[in-house]
Amino acid sequence: MATDPSTGLQGIDPGVWEQLAKVINEHKQDSEPATTTAEELKQHYIAEAQRFEDQGVAPPEVVQRVSGEADKWDPWEITVIGPVSVYGGIEFSGGENWVARAEVGIKLSGKVIWSEGFNLNSRMNSVSWEKSLGVVRGELTVGIYGDNKCLTVSGEGCYWWLKWRCAGFSKTLGCYG
Repeated sequence: MATDPSTGLQGIDPGVWEQLAKVINEHKQDSEPATTTAEELKQHYIAEAQRFEDQGVAPPEVVQRVSGEADKWDPWEITVIGPVSVYGGIEFSGGENWVARAEVGIKLSGKVIWSEGFNLNSRMNSVSWEKSLGVVRGELTVGIYGDNKCLTVSGEGCYWWLKWRCAGFSKTLGCYG
């Protein structure tokens, strides 16, 4: 039986939904439908948290991998746990002194709540973040490793439902070497 939302979200400031909806709407692309309200976001979150509670724990899953082709924008996404996923994209330019232009972000119920662009190169091959965004928190590391120059994304994602529910992940998404 699914947990009542008032119990599952106990301890979460109601203002969190307004803040997250504002951030989602700031990240919204022109091609996406109308703005997201705080109540819509909260209802999607509740539905996903209850569905995850009913179905049990599933391991993190890669829903989109990179092709491993250099000099093109390659998007990727990993479903981490419940309503939390991480996503990104990378453009790799090869050679001994390789460089990569990249972006990563966190999605809550399919909507972007944080993103950041960055560059990697042969001297600085990884970057890490820790984020806490109301009902979501986690750690994320993105790097290009080894002779085959493989893009690896790892970390831990958590969402609040009665308590913090977390899952760790480490996925190699493609190689450029």
